[in-house]
Amino acid sequence: MPMEQIEYLIKPDGTVEERVVGIPGVHCAQETAGIEAKLGAVEKREHTPEYYQQPVPQQQWQKV
Repeated sequence: MPMEQIEYLIKPDGTVEERVVGIPGVHCAQETAGIEAKLGAVEKREHTPEYYQQPVPQQQWQKV
């Protein structure tokens, strides 16, 4: 399983770029919503191929 990362690049003009790695599907938007709300309006959003992947459900084990 790839490591989950959220990277931020703050440019000299004050704009911020955010890159999410290892979080498939819409979960990446859920993970970054709080910081995005504090940073201000999102001007542009580009989804990576990972965004369109379905997360793999984790198996839950039950004692028999």
